[in-house]
Amino acid sequence: MTLQEYNMIHNDEDDEEFLQRYRKQRMEEMRQQLYSGQQFKQVFEITSGEAFLDTVDKEHKSTLIMIHIYEDDIPGTESLNGCMICLAAEYPTVKFCRVKSSLIGASTRFTNNALPALLIYKAGELIGNFVRITDQLGEDFFAVDLEAFLQECGLLPEKDL
Repeated sequence: MTLQEYNMIHNDEDDEEFLQRYRKQRMEEMRQQLYSGQQFKQVFEITSGEAFLDTVDKEHKSTLIMIHIYEDDIPGTESLNGCMICLAAEYPTVKFCRVKSSLIGASTRFTNNALPALLIYKAGELIGNFVRITDQLGEDFFAVDLEAFLQECGLLPEKDL
């Protein structure tokens, strides 16, 4: 083996080692960029109409916001509350909120006919509007049902690892 061939073999090994290190470093950088956004991991209670507007308008443009509008004795409310708690843990970059319809000035007619409702916002824009979501899911449903429904509608991001 000549010195030139020997150097070529060692350079190839060094190149491969360098490429592996570089690949690992870039993957880590990309992972950190992906998860550098704010993490919520819970369901936030909105306490007024003004707080509702602030939640929609003042959150970062890339944040997906899901707001459950409810009243306590409406069928399906408890199911949606439980689902949102589960999904908040699985999708920490999504901001899950809930608000009583009476606190945001909704009419009695809306309360009786449209609840529970799930509104989905991104960058201040309404991108999903499910009034009386029980029409799609029934009155007793689980987090996997809601998750599948939202994925089918294209309204959930990739699940965080």
